[in-house]
Amino acid sequence: MDSHDTAGLGRHRRRPEQMQGGDFMTMDPFRLDGEVAVVTGGTAGIGFETARVLLSAGARVVVCGRNPERGRHAVEQLRAVGDVHFTPADVSDENSVSDLFADVRSRYGPVSVLVNNAGPTDLLHSRDVDGPLGAVRPTAFATLMERTVTSSYLPTREALTDMLGARAGSIVMISSMAAAQAMPGFDTYATGKGAIESMTRAIAGSYGHLDIRCNAIRVGRIAVDHGGGLRAAADPVEEDPDAWRGPSLPKAGTPEDIAHAVLYLSSAAGRYVNGVVLPVDGGVGSRSLVPWQTPRPEMLDEHATALLGD
Repeated sequence: MDSHDTAGLGRHRRRPEQMQGGDFMTMDPFRLDGEVAVVTGGTAGIGFETARVLLSAGARVVVCGRNPERGRHAVEQLRAVGDVHFTPADVSDENSVSDLFADVRSRYGPVSVLVNNAGPTDLLHSRDVDGPLGAVRPTAFATLMERTVTSSYLPTREALTDMLGARAGSIVMISSMAAAQAMPGFDTYATGKGAIESMTRAIAGSYGHLDIRCNAIRVGRIAVDHGGGLRAAADPVEEDPDAWRGPSLPKAGTPEDIAHAVLYLSSAAGRYVNGVVLPVDGGVGSRSLVPWQTPRPEMLDEHATALLGD
């Protein structure tokens, strides 16, 4: 099908994971040649890096955001990597999302990869919107849920129209460790991310038999520049030789760590993965409850040396 033939929305496309085994083995399963991807909130941070990685894999990418100036700046940088376009959109607004997907279809054709990355980051940084649930105003709660849950629901609803016609597609939700572990002061945000993970499983169950996959990435602590400078970029220098035995968080990851996970879930490499919430958090969800019992590094080295000597 011509990539610009929007009249062919109902035709079935043959994605790499649907090819015969021999054909599949001869190609790079991480390539996205011929795919059309939409990355919401794609002008900075995790979204920007995700767009860059998907472009590097051969996809044509549309990034969207609410700030046209930031969008133009992002596209200027991304054009050196691949075929990319910016469309201004508020993904918590139904009409705006409808216009976004109409623009994508007229420019590139049906959407085959959707990354729901947009979220309420700007509101959370203000620190006066979210908080302990009893202190959150109803209007603030509604706004945060729109920017956390509705902002994934509306693009997914639109993308499913294209994916149903193709009988193929991949949707990746960007969740947070807040969905699984308490983050005091971010009660509404945590509630929304929990809903995102539940939505992921629901979509996977409803559409998986049609080769439409939906997975989520549970993001840990990431050093991200949202346009106001790098946040959580530097880990403190540990002068105490036993500091590693304390209950500290793993070192901050980078947006690229998340983008590579998105590529895996979006591509044929992840063709047998559906309904999964993948933690990409440096192991924060596996921290020891008794960190003082963690073996010293030299003890592990000595043990390995002894094994090699046996």
